[in-house]
Amino acid sequence: MKMQLEKTDYAVGLAAAASLIGLAIYIFTSVSGYLASSPVNWLPVAGTGIAVILMAVLIFMKQKFSLLAADSMMIGSAALLLYSIYEFVLGRVSLAADVYFIPVNYPPSEAAALHISIAGLVLYFAADLALIIAAFMKRSEEK
Repeated sequence: MKMQLEKTDYAVGLAAAASLIGLAIYIFTSVSGYLASSPVNWLPVAGTGIAVILMAVLIFMKQKFSLLAADSMMIGSAALLLYSIYEFVLGRVSLAADVYFIPVNYPPSEAAALHISIAGLVLYFAADLALIIAAFMKRSEEK
């Protein structure tokens, strides 16, 4: 039996890919460079991991769930990504303060960590936006 993907599945897949890349950037900036000596907050990692698992279930097994359950999984994924964004930003506020608001004698590695983190945040926001758009798309069961 061949599975047929819908437009919603592509948007959710795009969200999953963007959030995984954003997660990779978060982990990379947390364990290397300027932030290597600080402890890693694993809440964004767990939140993103659970959100990606929910998105994979939405793409590959949604026909086994009711529309309400599928919508709940999509809302849960979006909420988990927003929480991950919150924790990501909270961990990088001190970098932004040092680089942008107190621009005196900060190491170049601090600015590099901040700018790479901003790219990760953009990917997280794109993932959440793709999920929000997917939530409003028409599905084949509704036609």
